[in-house]
Amino acid sequence: MFKNHITRMVVLVGVFAATNHSLEGVEFTRTEDVIYGRKYGTALTMDVITPEKQNGRGVIFAVSGGWFSSHDNIGKAINRGLFQELLKRGYVVFGVVHGSQPKFTVPEIREDMHRAVRFIRYHASRYKIDPKKLGMFGGSAGGHLTLMQGTDGQAGDSSAKDPVDRESSEVQAIVSYFPPTDFLNYGKEGQHFDKLVSGLMLPSSSGRHLAIAVISPSERLYNASFPFRIL
Repeated sequence: MFKNHITRMVVLVGVFAATNHSLEGVEFTRTEDVIYGRKYGTALTMDVITPEKQNGRGVIFAVSGGWFSSHDNIGKAINRGLFQELLKRGYVVFGVVHGSQPKFTVPEIREDMHRAVRFIRYHASRYKIDPKKLGMFGGSAGGHLTLMQGTDGQAGDSSAKDPVDRESSEVQAIVSYFPPTDFLNYGKEGQHFDKLVSGLMLPSSSGRHLAIAVISPSERLYNASFPFRIL
């Protein structure tokens, strides 16, 4: 009986989390705090913003500024109309919140983004989207994460115990606004980003030059084989 009571509570929470909205004539539903993974006992969450009329495509918004991610910024983005044109055209928008610096480094944050894309792809039928047609966008640090996802998406692990991890983390189109692209030549040739913000990008100083190159989108743009735009 107690177990059934807990089940009902979970269902009710899921229902109450989804709220209907209207913004300048665009009708949509916002489902907050969908858990896409866990890290060190902490839930990793996203908001799902679903238009009244869907086109079967999904777009991921990387919620990140200075590699700090806050759920509050999703609401701010909605109020500014950042998703309006996407929703008007029928795209489901996924606002992904990642683990933030200084607790987590950029390589660790990238693992959160891989997990989010895999989760969305695995649950594509739930969101009524095509798992083979996922886009992504973001600005500044979010633009950097978007570029990295677009040029370095990972294949799924077919032997993974968790079925979500068997999915690919690749995206099929990206738009990146004012992203940092080359941390080996940051601001001027030969200047490393880590001299400006020590410890944010990487966990230690060992092998730092190679590690910085690995998280520089400029080193990976040759991998892109799909539509992308940098603004």
